[in-house]
Amino acid sequence: MNSLSKRLKAIASLVDGKCIADVGCDHGKLADYLLENNIIEYAYVSDISESSLNKAIKLLSKYNNRYMAICCDGLSGYKDNNIDTCIISGMGGDEINKIISSSPIKIKNFILSPQHNEIMVKKSMLNSGYSIVYDIIIKDKHKFYNIVKYTQSDSLQNVDEFDLYFGKDNFINNKDFVEYLDYETQKISNIVNQISGENKQELKKYLELLKLAKGRLDNYEKNVGVSSTRY
Repeated sequence: MNSLSKRLKAIASLVDGKCIADVGCDHGKLADYLLENNIIEYAYVSDISESSLNKAIKLLSKYNNRYMAICCDGLSGYKDNNIDTCIISGMGGDEINKIISSSPIKIKNFILSPQHNEIMVKKSMLNSGYSIVYDIIIKDKHKFYNIVKYTQSDSLQNVDEFDLYFGKDNFINNKDFVEYLDYETQKISNIVNQISGENKQELKKYLELLKLAKGRLDNYEKNVGVSSTRY
């Protein structure tokens, strides 16, 4: 059985539906896991790198007619509209936005995990008519990742600034989020002490949000009587 990283396991846990597209699939490990465990019936895997895609093809060849490999930039090579969920992880936020906005096909659900510019991606998805279904921050190999599941909605979802940064799901049994808040607070505090001007004021506002998040997390643990231990 193929061993997934913690981040890919978290992504896999959010997958439902019969057919997925893994854009920027690298070696195809996520699709292999989903097919092997019959979580999905069919997988599209694509990558702009032909050499990476060939490794995915080699890994998935045992599944015969249950997958299709496409060498393309983003979703540009896709034609079928039977995809339930599209997964894009390991790319920057700008690239993810570009892929989705230029997609030739419509997809109802996305699971996105940007390397950076997460808030920009959230704003873009919300403005494009997608609602946030699940929003989590995990730590994998000394790095924090934001993983968000979206679904297409008939109306725009109203998300305030606090939930945009921290979501709601992080406050339920997630020890990684505790560490994330401490890490972010220390990092931003160090930056604030070294700069001045408008950027400093924006970062101070973010520090206040971090403080509020820590207070809410402490209050949740006190009320339910458990520590945050999901991830």
